[in-house]
Amino acid sequence: MKRKRARKQGTAKRGSHSRASRRKGGKQAKKHRKLTGRAGKGKRRSGKRAGSKRRQKSAKAKVEPVVAIVEPAPAPVDVAQLKANNAAFQRELPAGAPIIELFRRVFRLGNEDFVWEMYRQVLQREPDGEGFIGNRSHLEAGTPKAVIAAALIQSAEAEAVFTRVPTGDNTTVAQMIQGLYPAADLDFIHGVHVQLLYREPDSDKVEMYNTGLQTGLLRRSWIASLILSEEFGQLIGAAYLPALAERGARAGIKSIGMFLCFSTQIAMDGEGIGRFLVRLSEGLLALEEQSYTLHVATTGANFAETTTVFSPLRETYGDRLKVHRTDSVDTVNRDVPADVWIVPYVGMALAQYLHKPFIVCLHDLVYMHLPELYNVYFQHYQYIHSIAQKVTENAAAVVFASEFTRNHEGLEFLKLPVYKTAVVRFAAPHEEYAAFSSRSEEEFRTVYKLFAPYITFPSVIRLHKNHERLIKAFAIFKQTELGKTSGLKLVFTDELSNRPRQQEILAALNEIADPAIRDSIIFLGRMASTDLSSLYKYATGTIVPTLFEGSCPFPILESLLMNTPVSFGRLEIVHEVISDMSSFATFDPRNIQQMADAIARVWLEGKEVVPDQKAALSGTMTRRWLDVAKDYAKVIEGVQAAAR
Repeated sequence: MKRKRARKQGTAKRGSHSRASRRKGGKQAKKHRKLTGRAGKGKRRSGKRAGSKRRQKSAKAKVEPVVAIVEPAPAPVDVAQLKANNAAFQRELPAGAPIIELFRRVFRLGNEDFVWEMYRQVLQREPDGEGFIGNRSHLEAGTPKAVIAAALIQSAEAEAVFTRVPTGDNTTVAQMIQGLYPAADLDFIHGVHVQLLYREPDSDKVEMYNTGLQTGLLRRSWIASLILSEEFGQLIGAAYLPALAERGARAGIKSIGMFLCFSTQIAMDGEGIGRFLVRLSEGLLALEEQSYTLHVATTGANFAETTTVFSPLRETYGDRLKVHRTDSVDTVNRDVPADVWIVPYVGMALAQYLHKPFIVCLHDLVYMHLPELYNVYFQHYQYIHSIAQKVTENAAAVVFASEFTRNHEGLEFLKLPVYKTAVVRFAAPHEEYAAFSSRSEEEFRTVYKLFAPYITFPSVIRLHKNHERLIKAFAIFKQTELGKTSGLKLVFTDELSNRPRQQEILAALNEIADPAIRDSIIFLGRMASTDLSSLYKYATGTIVPTLFEGSCPFPILESLLMNTPVSFGRLEIVHEVISDMSSFATFDPRNIQQMADAIARVWLEGKEVVPDQKAALSGTMTRRWLDVAKDYAKVIEGVQAAAR
């Protein structure tokens, strides 16, 4: 007895339809399966054959023979002609042109020449056969050129090209992108946007772009999205690129901008650049004749610290000092009413997009003087140098703190015209230290646990600051009879962890066998600027071992201002302000024994030599930041006169 198959729930019973309707439905289903190529119905019940022999024979008779479709062979590629065309095209490309200008020229080429040059532009190589033919076929089928360009830029090979050291071929898109890849996201966004769309990004887009990159969007994918934008297409098709905003100064400059738009978070309190900014700002605000208003522009990452650093001046000068927070240069250009800008750091990439004239302060390009130290970060400093070139080129004036840096950094390295340069020397921080009352000696020593006599080097750890040699020299001094009885300690004002030259500094410390000597070397960490005057005041002496500075080192002036003797390395830069070195314990900063002898001399002579040391710097020691501000005001007037 055959078992009945369970009927699917929700299906009609076979008997509920007429035989004719069932036959008709079956024919329609067969016809649909034949047109769509779908497989036939499910398996028939076991033991049943699919159709009668007669139907099978009839079906076989109707099978049509399969005709093989042969794709036409691709058109032959005349490689020699393409290479000749490309060589001629390259000769016509303007070196260093923005990416949009390079693309405008490439997009006008025929399909074959376009593909050939696009590989060179993006991947810096000739196309392989498969890639060339494939992309040519896409173009012939109607694919837009922008899609081909975007696809190449999004490739993994392009990423490898963009992240390598620039090749020096400044007629390729890849070279331009390579120069921007080491930049922080905010600098990268502005740089690529200007290169591709010939303007700064809108303020409402900057945050969106920045968030995208910080949450995983690949840089090459973001570039591709700009290439596929409607605005890019309009620029490609336009007869001319729009004119860039002109930098012009208004008559009667009364509003000065301080451009502090660092794209990453930096420490300003206690740092050289922070102290420089506050001192110069205070001097400018104190100029009664000019009666300047200062507008400080800063990014979100640095807004809190900027507000803190400038808070004493805001309390004194009220609405004459305003702090603006934005990550967009478009907002700065549109909303901050500065007549002229002061840019305190030549590596601040966003400064190149300012519309109003700006003055850049070039302190030094230390990596050019000490390549043996800075080549470890070659790609980073190659990027910084490219920014320095662009910023100084766009600047209305470039200010140096010494003749040494004007001659080397300005005229030799950057090839600046002399008329564009000025030298404005720094001053001792009389005003700042007068505002910060020193702690009592007992309070200061208790807070920082510095109960023994000490010498100090107040500086953050950088590659050229020479901390490891000073440690070795101090250890030599401590092993002498004089050193053993001195009880002297060596105090640094930085953390040791995650710092440049950390391994070398640790090695110098580990070479010290005597734990007592090792414990006499103290890393206090970053010190608030309000306590620096106390640090100098109660020190036995200040020692400055740095291998290079772009101006007379700040610690020399700061230490003598607090009546503490100073010892320093014999640098060419110091001779500009100190002609008579006889009262100072000087040394070759690369000679550890000379440095140890200098420490001994500082200990023996004590503070008796301070009057002689001050006399040797008389011109510099009497100079104030109000005088520095007056010199900057003259540079500002020169910028205004040149803009008329």
